[in-house]
Amino acid sequence: MDPITFSIIRHRLFRVVDEAVITLKNVSGSAITNEGHDLMVSLYRADGTLLMGGVGFLHHLTSAAEACKSIIRRFRGDIHAGDVFLLNDPYTAALHTSDVYLVAPIHYRGELVAWSACFVHVYDIGATNPGGFCPDAENIYTEGFSSPGIRLVEKGEINRAVMDTFLNMVRSPDMVALDLNSMIACNNVARERMLALIEKYGFETVDETCKTLIARSEEKLRARLRELPNGQWQSRQYLSVKDEIYRVELTMTKQDDSLIFDFSGSSEQSRYAINCTRWASLGGLFAPLFPLLCYDITCNEGVI
Repeated sequence: MDPITFSIIRHRLFRVVDEAVITLKNVSGSAITNEGHDLMVSLYRADGTLLMGGVGFLHHLTSAAEACKSIIRRFRGDIHAGDVFLLNDPYTAALHTSDVYLVAPIHYRGELVAWSACFVHVYDIGATNPGGFCPDAENIYTEGFSSPGIRLVEKGEINRAVMDTFLNMVRSPDMVALDLNSMIACNNVARERMLALIEKYGFETVDETCKTLIARSEEKLRARLRELPNGQWQSRQYLSVKDEIYRVELTMTKQDDSLIFDFSGSSEQSRYAINCTRWASLGGLFAPLFPLLCYDITCNEGVI
């Protein structure tokens, strides 16, 4: 592929995500979204691998990728153009229940070719405390509505039974409805812009660009790691909750072009609301490392 076409498509992919973020903010009336910027929008390939990370909290890029993959596994053979799936279960992909993901397939001529995904921290999720933060929680059942994946929009039509049931469980149904509608609009824009890109350059060209983009990101990051000295570094932190002390141990090993993170030695799971799921842990590692090591590298599956 010639470098000019590659560069144009690469920048168009970023603009797809950027315009979707603008749509999300324009439709949403939430201060959490517009002023707190607690959101994320990104594009994924047909198999759920991260294609283009967008504006928002980096912690959620790996989680949203798993959300896409989880929906693919859960609804395999039953994913249609115009569908939108809702997910917020922390043990499936989300960071906590208040972070609601909407993931939507992108079909081109009847074939699934990509996914768009977004999340916002909703105004309320029906937890014990307003807003969803429950520092005194001792189980997830006090943290509100939780779904490993449910179809909110089917073939372009909102499932009113699902929407109404969800809104009936929260304290601020009007604001939460606006949150959900803003994410639906966001995914609609991402889909339309992605399809316009494919129509202009052809699916094969866009697909080849996506593969090359991911491969180049991985090559650049591995090359940068090889420039750094091998070694091992350790960190120990403590948390105090109701006079109980919890330890977090982390050993980072840098070996050639790989980084290995080992949490062995950390305290066992707590009965308090301080536990970190697999996806929250991965996001917590990814978010500080990406701007440090990948400041000039496209954010996609190649750097994860």
